[in-house]
Amino acid sequence: MKQWVIDTNVVVSGLLNPHGPSARVLNGVLDGRVKLVYDARILAEYRDVLHRPRLKLKPERISAFLAGLRGQQLVTSSPHVVAGPDADDIVFVEVALATTDRTIVTGNLADYPPEILHGARVLTPAQAAAELAQDIAPPTSKS
Repeated sequence: MKQWVIDTNVVVSGLLNPHGPSARVLNGVLDGRVKLVYDARILAEYRDVLHRPRLKLKPERISAFLAGLRGQQLVTSSPHVVAGPDADDIVFVEVALATTDRTIVTGNLADYPPEILHGARVLTPAQAAAELAQDIAPPTSKS
């Protein structure tokens, strides 16, 4: 099973648009192909952002997502990164480095330049959804 850190922008996008690549990533979490990895700081950000009135997310969708995190992977990460383009995103790198997959899924690639990744990889929601689709695609037969 994949262990991915999912940036808040992907969660928001997936909850707002049930047909886009971010939703396909969240579906991968729901169907057990991906273990969403987070720490207390990411959980606090998810809660804060998802409850912003301007997003107009339905309270039951927020509750269902947050309740679903109980079945995911809560970690304690170590500080690795001192600075980056967006200080709020450093936590996602630190948590990714605490996993075997060392993968962050984000819609904001510019927030994760190579010099702050320390070997973590970054996928867009479309890349992550394609990777998940590849995992369940039936093998092609050669005639």
